[in-house]
Amino acid sequence: MQKPLAGMNAAILVANGFNEIEMTSLQRAVLEAGGTPHIISVETSLVNGWRGNGWGLNHPVGKTISNSLAADYDLLVIPSGERSHEKLKTTAHTRRFVGGFMTAYKPVMAIGESVKLMAEIGLLSGVMVSGPETVKEAVVKEGAVWSENAPVIHHNLFSAEMTEENGTELVEGFINFVYDQYNGEDHDEHQEAA
Repeated sequence: MQKPLAGMNAAILVANGFNEIEMTSLQRAVLEAGGTPHIISVETSLVNGWRGNGWGLNHPVGKTISNSLAADYDLLVIPSGERSHEKLKTTAHTRRFVGGFMTAYKPVMAIGESVKLMAEIGLLSGVMVSGPETVKEAVVKEGAVWSENAPVIHHNLFSAEMTEENGTELVEGFINFVYDQYNGEDHDEHQEAA
């Protein structure tokens, strides 16, 4: 299992203010696992990350969310970042795009308060999730089931709060989760489509 994501396209959904450390660590992990990361955003050419207490670097946008389909990607990663989520939830394309992954049962990683974004756009009713305590009330109010354990895997959704201590372990866990998802009963179908 040297390149568990070989040939896979990963969508990374962000807007200005996303958590840059999370995004770049996942981007790097997808590349190292043989996959191809694509930044999808409401921004058109560059998207600006948030690093610590200030703005980080600009990153090139691969495709705008209005021109993106879940069918074109094998997995989705949504980094945390409250500023990013506030922008993402203002467009109906976010619900359509993220909902496409959920409906097709494709692996989704919701990091930190990303579960709040997913709950607010109506995608987590009855779904068990984990994340920071600060979003627990809002997520439960929208019908999700909260777990104190992390990470939580419910169907195709992998959710957890990422910290300096658990970051490497979470990323590896998600890569293995994606590999297992595509090497189970749906693997042959995935290979034919590729």
